[in-house]
Amino acid sequence: MDLPGELIEQADELRRRLHRHPELAFQEHQTARVLEEFLAGHGVEIAGRGLAGTGLVALVRGAAAGPCVALRADMDALPIREETGLEWASARDGVMHACGHDGHMALVATTAAWLARHRGELPGTVKFIFQPGEEKGNGARLLVEQGVLDAPPVAAIFAVHARPQLAAGQLQLCRVPSAATNPFTIEILGRGGHGAYPHLAVDPIAIGAQVVVALQQVVARQLPPGQPAVVTVGAFSAGEMGNVIPERARLRGTIRTRHPEVRRQAGEAVRRIAAGVAAALGGECRVEIEEGTPRVRNDDELLDLVEAVARPLLGDDNVLRQEAVTMGGEDFSFYLSEQGGVPGCLLWLGVETDEPIHTSRFDFGSTALAPGIRLLGELAYQALQKPPGRAEP
Repeated sequence: MDLPGELIEQADELRRRLHRHPELAFQEHQTARVLEEFLAGHGVEIAGRGLAGTGLVALVRGAAAGPCVALRADMDALPIREETGLEWASARDGVMHACGHDGHMALVATTAAWLARHRGELPGTVKFIFQPGEEKGNGARLLVEQGVLDAPPVAAIFAVHARPQLAAGQLQLCRVPSAATNPFTIEILGRGGHGAYPHLAVDPIAIGAQVVVALQQVVARQLPPGQPAVVTVGAFSAGEMGNVIPERARLRGTIRTRHPEVRRQAGEAVRRIAAGVAAALGGECRVEIEEGTPRVRNDDELLDLVEAVARPLLGDDNVLRQEAVTMGGEDFSFYLSEQGGVPGCLLWLGVETDEPIHTSRFDFGSTALAPGIRLLGELAYQALQKPPGRAEP
């Protein structure tokens, strides 16, 4: 299947339009309308609207009956003021596509348009999932609960994510491309008083400071060596006046792990250490650890398929089959087998900028669009011919 140049141009136009009008998690109403207009204009069937509020599902049904594979793109932007200075920079002050979701949507939507032109060659159905709320970590879970993997049932699912550490158009394949995340809040309860008489109070700020220091022991001494983990306290709030010891302090942070058992151990250690330090200094604490997102564990059989498809398309030098210890989170995990879903793969795609994601200067660019569309289209076609678990005849 040849990818027409005019479709690549349309992909870039779509990406720039989406980049210009970003919307935060679960507010992607205009984004959904733009995507639906593009898809319908290319004869792609719209199978679902308003999933989790703003999600969109489209289908390209092949001429022959067969399995269904899915391609997923996330839709939401971030609360960041853009500083790229580009012609298509965000028109919404304080909101921008700083994680590449504009590129992800353009890739998947244009792949749908391309495959729609070749539906007679498809031995099955391709489902295109446009998911809200990835940055909040629960959009995928909501879509799964609403049956996005059913009707028709999905045999395998794929997604790409921008990775500025790679050259534009390069692909990196990992077994665990994304860590588990567990946001936490620790509330330190003390006894307020005058700053001149600290001995009559129980200072939650002093306790909180010791808790922050003690939590550094979770990774250093509480978890198995060689198992990557991160415990970060990113916010510490207490009091309003310099001469008043407040009643309470609040710490907020995140736990990141790459193995389910280490995830459990880290959470227990955070609870135990925070409670122990607070009690030792005369205070109390309440620890809330949120569910967060599980790790992404790619399917080994599908990794082999992706590699086999990608090498002739992108070139051997542009396909990297190597693990990278990353601690970022991705709610794509909720679609996957490890969470009771289906086999799948999250793929890292190099983009033309080397600016980090989640920064005010990031832009997905146009260079990665053509290789990304070719990869997703060919991958969907090949996965339909041999879904996971199907033996060679």
